[in-house]
Amino acid sequence: MLIIPFHPDRYMSEVDQDIAKGTSYTYQHTRGFFRKGLDNAMIIAAKQYNDYVNLHADDPVLNKDLDFTYKVTRYRVEPYAPPVILDDQGFKKKLADYWIKLQGEITPEPEPGTRIEKGQLVTVEDHRELITRTEMLNPILVDSLTPKYEADYYVFVSEVDMMIATTNQQALASDNYGRMISAHFTVMDKEGNELFSLIKKEPFSSRENDLENIIRNHYLPLGYEIIYAIDSYRFLQSGLTPLTEAETEIAKNKSRFNLPTLQKFK
Repeated sequence: MLIIPFHPDRYMSEVDQDIAKGTSYTYQHTRGFFRKGLDNAMIIAAKQYNDYVNLHADDPVLNKDLDFTYKVTRYRVEPYAPPVILDDQGFKKKLADYWIKLQGEITPEPEPGTRIEKGQLVTVEDHRELITRTEMLNPILVDSLTPKYEADYYVFVSEVDMMIATTNQQALASDNYGRMISAHFTVMDKEGNELFSLIKKEPFSSRENDLENIIRNHYLPLGYEIIYAIDSYRFLQSGLTPLTEAETEIAKNKSRFNLPTLQKFK
């Protein structure tokens, strides 16, 4: 597994000022801490079932390959839709449907625009959630990095957002409101084919402003969610059978932090 961190330009935050209050942190500091924090969280989560290389490291060779990766990829922003498993990806239909359900429900929104419906002029504003996907511009990337790192999967973190999750003015004035960390990521195979792109989210409170605690309590579960999506993908692709409903309910009642990455599979 080759892990590629988000480009520094792909970090958006509405909460850095609160987190940096009382410290000497700049925007670059907080962005750097969270960027590395998500990398480390993914590495911790990946250790159980994967070998990995993280291109975000204090190593000139890795740094050169990371810069090269950014130069031959680009980002595309589009409405977020449920992932699709193609027929040639080796899934049994039942297991493909099960994997998609594991990723969570995506609320469908009506197509935006102005049109006539039942004889009435209707205008629908665009409230669809957007996802940032990574696209490969040149196959030279996988031609060079796949044999070099023996990579089977490329995990591109396309974007990370830390946003205020409410518009309620009373909650904002009371300084007690919800926030949301959203990580957009794209997974490709060793030949550069996109397998899926997802958004994983982690809520946290406006009362939580200690940077280390945010990484420990919220970025770490987020890293597990990202790696779980990949591990469950390849385990289900191999034909493993999901747990029974009773076993799944038992798993739900356990702490997510203590759950093994593939608790839901035999």
